[in-house]
Amino acid sequence: MKKVKIGFIGCGKIATCSHAPEFLKIPGKTEISALYDVKAESAQNLKAKNKVEAETYASVKELLASGIAGVVISTPNSLHYELTMQALNSGVNVLVEKPMAATLKEADEMIALARKKKLVLQVNQSVRFVPAYVKIKQLIEQGKIGDPVHIRCLRASGSTPDQGWSPGAKWFIQKKFAGGLIMDIAVHMADMLGWYFGKARNVYSINQTKIKGNDVPDNVTALFDFENGATGVLELSWTIPVGGGLLEIYGSKGTIRHGFNQGNIEMCLAGGKYKTIKPCKYQTSQEWFADSIRGLPRCPALGGVGRHALAYTLAIAESGEKNKAVKPSIN
Repeated sequence: MKKVKIGFIGCGKIATCSHAPEFLKIPGKTEISALYDVKAESAQNLKAKNKVEAETYASVKELLASGIAGVVISTPNSLHYELTMQALNSGVNVLVEKPMAATLKEADEMIALARKKKLVLQVNQSVRFVPAYVKIKQLIEQGKIGDPVHIRCLRASGSTPDQGWSPGAKWFIQKKFAGGLIMDIAVHMADMLGWYFGKARNVYSINQTKIKGNDVPDNVTALFDFENGATGVLELSWTIPVGGGLLEIYGSKGTIRHGFNQGNIEMCLAGGKYKTIKPCKYQTSQEWFADSIRGLPRCPALGGVGRHALAYTLAIAESGEKNKAVKPSIN
């Protein structure tokens, strides 16, 4: 098979440090051939850091007409819908960063257009491609810890992304760009809770803004009431001095945890001791995208998964604003 030609719309931190390196690890399948960013220096920086020989374009329209088969959209969140629709209407397969859109209406339109055009619409819900998290999903599905009882997830850091992850990228903390802790982190971790335990009947969240000048929440504590009778807690922060990431999953027969012992998966059955579980092997998001374009088994994080994640994030946001439980709009 010929290499799949990939273009990038948005050449910032995630494109430079994640997407480009991962595509370059599968040279037999893909070629990064086209780049566009509103800041021309960002495209040049991506090329230099990754030693990519790609053409840079002056507009999205020109990039989409350059003969690429797929495009990675890594822009501020508020632009995901518009750019995805433009790419799909141009006959180009799409890998869009999370959240896939700012509203469920937008997400549904993106999914419908991809289906109509018979194109791949993949959402970079990256947790679903991490071998450790995929292995935990397998253990739960295999009934290793029995019926789901409770899940707790903590993700905390001491700074906002514009200060730590991508210095100067203020859109991460601005409502007008659909930024904020909920859209940035809950979109992953709330999706994971629903992936592991099934549909939630209700979500109740306390959302706080502690950093002066922010117009989006930077601390979130959300409670999940699942249809199967299980419960969940999601704790997120951008203001805890010493960050951390912990996951605890309790079942009727045992417990799984992650993040307590050098990032290992650990499982303990009733009456026993914690034992380390090896993660499984799993393809990256980028390789799944390339294979899907080539007609191989389709990716496990297509548009419907992105919508699932968005529905939970919007429920968390609404609950915090209205100070009441909200039923997520899960299909």
